[in-house]
Amino acid sequence: MTIEEIRYDFTEYAEHFRNFFSKTLRLIIISKLNCQEANKTSVKYLNEIVNNIEGCKTHRVKYGKPMIFTKFLHYEFTYQTIKVTIKITDRYIVDILLESIIPDFVRFFDELSSDTKTIKWNTGGSTLSNNRLQENTTVKHEIPTTGSTSKEQIESEGGDKEELIIQSEIKTIFYLLESLIETLYYLATISPNGNNDSLIGKTIVIKDVSVIRKNINIEILIDEKMVIINLAPKKNNPISVVLDTEDMIGNTIKQIILQNKNF
Repeated sequence: MTIEEIRYDFTEYAEHFRNFFSKTLRLIIISKLNCQEANKTSVKYLNEIVNNIEGCKTHRVKYGKPMIFTKFLHYEFTYQTIKVTIKITDRYIVDILLESIIPDFVRFFDELSSDTKTIKWNTGGSTLSNNRLQENTTVKHEIPTTGSTSKEQIESEGGDKEELIIQSEIKTIFYLLESLIETLYYLATISPNGNNDSLIGKTIVIKDVSVIRKNINIEILIDEKMVIINLAPKKNNPISVVLDTEDMIGNTIKQIILQNKNF
């Protein structure tokens, strides 16, 4: 087990901190993505998410029940591969504690979190182009009833419609993940004076990111207290809090995301 703690001081470079924080959270989320192999819908949606992350694939792990995890670049992740503890020690100053069974992952993480590396997700890696998705999501599809329409045409159009719906839902999931990251960034930069929602002085650990059918269940430890948030591709109820802390940080995250949602 390799353990290393690194301090990053962005006091004089506030915008760089936003970029660093976002990439760090993206990398952690990617490393924790998983689903149970037995649920076909979960596997399908995990695969669609992974297909929209550049350099990302899946691999199979047997934990009693077979599980699907991510392989990012050449690193295969499991529950035990990596633990990242983020401590916001002051505004724009963060300590990162890395615990990994992969000896060179610490160096990889440090490089990937820097300004010279990027993590590209929500890239639209499906067989349908983003333009086609945008053009068709608001179109009402109707199957023609004329006798000239073949069974193959009907099945093809039905398949295209289903694919468009899935890709629209995946876009919503990525939007919600970005909203979660932006919300955590906001809470990590507001003054703790008289504000219990501030994350300054607190530790953050993203413990698990499970795809359960079409939803994503995210377990976050804040000062060792568990918050479980569920993200769903639904207009009316895109985020719910399954478990919260005494100071209701999960509800705070939910309300900020709902106030800023634009879909």
